[in-house]
Amino acid sequence: MAITDKIYIKNHRQLVSQLERSFPKSAFAGATLDVLFNGESLANLDDATQDRVLDFAEDFMDCDCESAPHCGHPEEKFVSYLLELRAAGLGPDAIVDVMGDDYMLYAYPGDVLSFLDNSVRTLEAIESLADVDGEREIAKQAQNRREQLL
Repeated sequence: MAITDKIYIKNHRQLVSQLERSFPKSAFAGATLDVLFNGESLANLDDATQDRVLDFAEDFMDCDCESAPHCGHPEEKFVSYLLELRAAGLGPDAIVDVMGDDYMLYAYPGDVLSFLDNSVRTLEAIESLADVDGEREIAKQAQNRREQLL
């Protein structure tokens, strides 16, 4: 299961009440994206919530794909965001706090820790495979990125 499947909307019940419409808690569920990011829904949200939803849309959903927001790019951008937070020195608890402050999202710190651990293991594998193939530059890039996450 991808980390983006484990990212949830904070104050979900409050949003459901404000919108008078039910939708999944998962931030990247198709129905959630459809409900939260149509103009009619945004107008029903209080100002603070509306700002966070718009920030989320600008940062992760700005895509020109025909199938946007269901093209996978929002999830890719969010994964990069999580990795950047870790590279900046934040641990799982702090990452959860920051995503809550930035976008009204939450995740369980254990899920974030598992994601980060899997990311490090993946980079180790990339580094090893690149070494075997003689791709020294790719191996070095993977090593540098892995060290940023440790």
